[in-house]
Amino acid sequence: MQLRLPAVSLSLLLCFSTQAEQVGIGTYPAKIVPEQVAVLTLTERGVVTDFADPNTRLEQGTVVAMVNKEKLAQEREDMELQLARERINKKDELRKLEAEKRRIVFYLNLTDDERKFAGDFLAADGSAPTHESLADLAERMDLLKRELSTIERRKRSEWEAKSEASTLKMPFTGRLQYNITLPQDKSKPFENTGMVQSFATACDDSAYYITLNINASELTQLPAENFHAEVKLPANRKLIGTYAFRRVEKSGSGGDMLVYFFKLPTEEHETAHSMLGSNARATLIYEAGEGVKRVSKAELAMHPGAADCENWEELVAVAHPGHYVVLIAERDIIICPESSATNH
Repeated sequence: MQLRLPAVSLSLLLCFSTQAEQVGIGTYPAKIVPEQVAVLTLTERGVVTDFADPNTRLEQGTVVAMVNKEKLAQEREDMELQLARERINKKDELRKLEAEKRRIVFYLNLTDDERKFAGDFLAADGSAPTHESLADLAERMDLLKRELSTIERRKRSEWEAKSEASTLKMPFTGRLQYNITLPQDKSKPFENTGMVQSFATACDDSAYYITLNINASELTQLPAENFHAEVKLPANRKLIGTYAFRRVEKSGSGGDMLVYFFKLPTEEHETAHSMLGSNARATLIYEAGEGVKRVSKAELAMHPGAADCENWEELVAVAHPGHYVVLIAERDIIICPESSATNH
């Protein structure tokens, strides 16, 4: 009989139990990550001011940096002056059109006999005002009003877009790390030359997770909610994360990897935050359930019926009737009575 061994190497700590037991699957490279992370980048060059305090928790929308604040303020003042002049010019034009409207309305209300003595109301070519000319005048007045509104809206929108591009804000409530060396004197500005790719990093500290890349099919087929992860800390402490979710992410080489996320309790957030960016190692624990049994592959292979079996599942069925395979490890097989299948 040729029985295939899986590529994954697992260390299982369980022999037999009549209670729900924790099986240590193995130790894996792990990362501590927050709920979400955002890299903040300055798209404008110039003088940077209005830094936030990176030692405090910042609310969503808090300004953490501004570029060319004084220049923007001057541009806004210039814009307001330009708009004020534009309003005055448009109002002058409207007043002239209003006067012309009153003249046309007055002429149109004259009798035919009265119009004979109203030569001053005629145009240079001798044409008299008409209802059509009054409608045209009304359209011109409406157009002037809309032009003024459009100019103001466009100018303000352009300035606001420029101000938005020059202002960095917290995308969510959490913590901030500046990726530059801040001036010792907070009153002194920082000059952004455009060479800084990552100006600051925002961290959503509403939750923290232990993450593990698990690609062994023997593990991914097991109920994910039965897993938890542990990271050892000094003084015999542990970070213990309960299963939250899993998702496929891209590896550094561009390939797909299945990442499991284990949520940490709130009281461990400070410890978790201090470990961001570090290379940790986590032990993956599986809640195997009741009645599990660890069977040595070497002992199974010596069973009289081994020669007639094509795989480990068949051999388990022969050597341990009424049991099914929970997990095939490198040296052992975890089996469980079929009567407790719903617990695994």
